[in-house]
Parts: sequence; C-alpha cells; structure tokens
Amino acid sequence: MLVPPLFDEMNRMRKMLVDVMQALHALDISSFLPDLPGTNESLLPLEQATLAGWQQAVEACAQQHQITHIASFRAGVLTVAEMPAASHWMLSPVKGAAILRTMMRTRVAADREAGLTTSLSGLTEQAGAGPIELAGNIIGSDLFSQLNAAGIPALQNQRIVRLASDNKPGDVQIDGSALWLRAEPDDDPAMSSAIAQDIAAWMDK
Repeated sequence: MLVPPLFDEMNRMRKMLVDVMQALHALDISSFLPDLPGTNESLLPLEQATLAGWQQAVEACAQQHQITHIASFRAGVLTVAEMPAASHWMLSPVKGAAILRTMMRTRVAADREAGLTTSLSGLTEQAGAGPIELAGNIIGSDLFSQLNAAGIPALQNQRIVRLASDNKPGDVQIDGSALWLRAEPDDDPAMSSAIAQDIAAWMDK
C-alpha cells in the first residue's frame, strides 16, 4: 500500500506515484493508493478530517487488505504512526508543523499581494478558533493542532529513504528531484524507477 503526501504535495507528486505503481507492477508487486478521508473522491469535507481519523482509516484499509508493507511519502508518514506491527518504507518524511508552515507562508505571500497583512503567528491563532484556508485547503482546528504536534514516527521496522541532495539522516539515498517543491505537477521517471527498485529490494529482505 502506498500512502500519499498531504495537501498540495499530493497533487504535485500524483504522476510520480502512478509511475511508481506501474514500475512495481512490472516487478510483479501489486500496490494501491487509497484516498484519505476528506481528499480526492472522499465524501467527507476536508475541514472535518482529523489526523486521528486518517490514521484510523489507513489502519483499517491495511487490515482489510491484509497489508504488511507500507510505503509512505512525505507527510503521509504521519498517518501510519499507530501501525508499529507493519513494515514501513518512507520517502523524505517530514513533520506536520513543517507542512503547515509552508502552507502558511504561501498564504502570507498571497495576502501580501492582495494588500492584506497576515503572519504565521496570526494564522496559527486563527486556526485555533476555527477552520482556516491554507493553499486552497480548508483545514479544521483539530487537524491543524494534530498536524502541528505530529513528529516523524519512529517505528521498529522502517526504512527511511532520502534524496541524494538531502543531508538529513536516512537509511539510503536515491537520485531524484524534490517534486513536492515544484510549482506545477511533474514527474521524474528515473526516480520513480529507483523508488520501485528500492521498495522491491526492501520487501525481499
């Protein structure tokens, strides 16, 4: 099972995730990419979603399909924190606060262009009082506070993969592009292939 990044990073990396799944299929590994509650085809409004709800949904999905190996991307790792029995492959894991900070900076810049004055502290305070719009996403107070407190999970059976350009600690590095930083959705076929190869090798261990 592949767990997607959160918010805009999912949109930017969707093509890459599809490419990874196709590359895994070529290696005789079946995979699927579930929608988190409040995203894509889900009927739940995003402002009603919570991190705890995402964790419960991912765990239920894994149990239903008898999943033992989970590959999570970026802040998607936050949704698997309550699944210590599974084996976890993680690409460039990131804290929830870092994702929120990036989206708040985008909001501050957009407000400035519109002649408005906002700040990170002001947006954080606003999020504590009710739903807040960040980068086109309506995020409820519970989701905001839960993400803000969520660190990268430390699980017993995990493999952290980072880009060769990333100096943060990890178990292995691969060449590739930080697609989550692109202004528009993009792909990196060589990186998608490398990811699939590493997942396959990890599953064989």
